[in-house]
Amino acid sequence: MSMSITEKNTLEIRTQLMPLIGEVTAKPLFTGYGLYYQKHMFGMCQQDIFYLRAKDKLALFLERHGAVAWESIDNRKRSTISNYYQLPKRITQNALLYQKVIRQSIRQIEEEKLAKKLEKLNQIKQLPNLSIKYERLLAKVEIYDVKTFKTVGAINAYVRLKKLGISVNLETFWSLYASLQDRNAKTLTDKEKRVALSALNIALANAGLRQIKGENLL
Repeated sequence: MSMSITEKNTLEIRTQLMPLIGEVTAKPLFTGYGLYYQKHMFGMCQQDIFYLRAKDKLALFLERHGAVAWESIDNRKRSTISNYYQLPKRITQNALLYQKVIRQSIRQIEEEKLAKKLEKLNQIKQLPNLSIKYERLLAKVEIYDVKTFKTVGAINAYVRLKKLGISVNLETFWSLYASLQDRNAKTLTDKEKRVALSALNIALANAGLRQIKGENLL
């Protein structure tokens, strides 16, 4: 099977890297090629020069060992693309060290992706019934994420909003209440609503706020 242009143009560097970390694939970029290990872009290749992605402690380590940041030069400006470094021979000619820094780079990417995934899971707008509107609403009462929202609870969150004078209604409460159960608000039964409304009214009364009355509000 014939190789693509991308495969041909990155064959040398991929052949060099594969014994260190396993299969490496490549994709064309705006300039050069991106090098991937299991969907993680850990490096770039431009004009047959390999640049490793590195941040924080790894970047400092590489700089101390003589690594140089990747540079893009065009007719208008000269700019340094952060987080990619051309490695010195003292690293590339030391197989164990070369392997170590590449694996650390890949580990950094994995940790960043995991952190972003966890951050997304902790966003209020990701909960059922809710949206960025609710996220901004709860932020007004210092509830910025799902963890805090779960700690405060839907009833106390609603009371906080009312105490602040923010216009919210029972529909808002059902959306908040059901979201913490990972449910669509429309699936709440009348019995569940009565129990929740009773608890909400107690909390409202304790806060000196007007209670919500009327079965028709369920």
